[in-house]
Amino acid sequence: MLYTTDLHGHILSTPSRNFPQGAGGLLRCATLIGQIRAQQKNVLLLDNGDTVQGSAESWLTGGRVMIRALEWLKFDAWNFGNHEFDWGLPALVRLHDATTLTMLGANISAPAGGPSPLAKVQPFIVREFDGVRVAVVGMTNPGIPTWIRPELLDHLTFAFPIRTLSRLLPAVREERPDILLLLIHEGWMPTGDTPANEIRGIARQFPELDAILGGHLHETVPGLAENGVLFMDAGCHGAQLGRLDLVYDTARKKVVHRSSTVLAVTNQPPECAALRDFLGADLPRAERYLDKLVGRTDWRLSASSRTPGQSPVQQLLCRAIAKAVRADIVVHGVLSESGLPVGPIRQRDIWRLVPYENRIGVAWLTLPELHEILEENAAQSSQRMLGVYGVKYDLYPPSMNNPPAPRVRNLRLADDSQPPPTQRLAVALNSHTLASGGGRHPSVPRLVAAPQARFILTTNDTRSAVIEYIRHHSPLRIANPPLVQVIQ
Repeated sequence: MLYTTDLHGHILSTPSRNFPQGAGGLLRCATLIGQIRAQQKNVLLLDNGDTVQGSAESWLTGGRVMIRALEWLKFDAWNFGNHEFDWGLPALVRLHDATTLTMLGANISAPAGGPSPLAKVQPFIVREFDGVRVAVVGMTNPGIPTWIRPELLDHLTFAFPIRTLSRLLPAVREERPDILLLLIHEGWMPTGDTPANEIRGIARQFPELDAILGGHLHETVPGLAENGVLFMDAGCHGAQLGRLDLVYDTARKKVVHRSSTVLAVTNQPPECAALRDFLGADLPRAERYLDKLVGRTDWRLSASSRTPGQSPVQQLLCRAIAKAVRADIVVHGVLSESGLPVGPIRQRDIWRLVPYENRIGVAWLTLPELHEILEENAAQSSQRMLGVYGVKYDLYPPSMNNPPAPRVRNLRLADDSQPPPTQRLAVALNSHTLASGGGRHPSVPRLVAAPQARFILTTNDTRSAVIEYIRHHSPLRIANPPLVQVIQ
């Protein structure tokens, strides 16, 4: 069995410090897949989601180039990940309606009594190899509603895996599978399960699983045993290809051997020329697009700073968002560790800064309401903290008092003025934070849902806003203003 996960649209190789000409990507994975198929008779090929979002080549085609590639490679199934829903349900439905791929998502449900817009999605598949029946149950991540706004999900619900498996496995067993696999868009957490990553709990509850194939966390796990169940994770971006070898004894009617490995896809396997030719003009168009000059910066812009959440790159994102939606205040962090060196800025540089198509929302909030959001923000680790634009505050260390004293104090506008506590200001946040940011900001969806907040999810996305800002403000000279004073 071979599988990919978290490709994020990476058909093309990704340049890095070690491989400046690029490594990984589905074109190189395709070469390895072809070689293994030539050597092995019975090969099951699966994809574990977060497949279409995250690259220029996929975004420029609305994800269609990725689906065409999976179809050409004859993937046995495509299991949905959380980022499949980033562009909104209508965009996913267009891919769903157009593809011949088998799609999996056992824990995705439409509103009760209504037809499913994803009617072709199946809970599981059964494939037979030399008389041995292999069942694959596919599930997406139940945390999707905490990352994606309800406007983009159109009332779909996402059940927790253990509940779904308890309900589904009797129907799977009726198909008399000899081998039972779980393909799930969740990862293994070394510190223990979370609501979005429940691998330990699943393995404890369902020891009859022969293997769990994970994803979501972009971590490479060649293989580990959890309650006797084999778990593996094939990393991300096509930099790895997961391989699971199972030997089934037809006389003893049991799996007698299991082994797993993650094959590194560096710059050594050549691109699959036949797949590149099949995809036609889409890839050269993406390569030309990524090379386009957008502007330049006269100052080096770093994504890191001693002040949590604040950096020159964060200020670039915030300025661009504020200008795009005419916001007074922006609460937003960096989206990657990438910065910008002095010199020209091309589209590929902006894609490194902004790998997600998060939409921008605007709500009219008071400073006391913003304070509630920033207090939640202060509880995050420094790597996860969001930065601000348009306001200033003092950040105090965690309090030992009970109840604890506020960490965010002296909140005021960037010009040091203090508006009345009832005055409402236009505050911009991205759609991920507006959905609670995975539960880290539970006050945000509650506050913006109030009628007086006059919330609107705009059609502007962060990357487009940054591109427009750079075009109109080049050459960039962006510093990190002292908006957050850390009190030691």
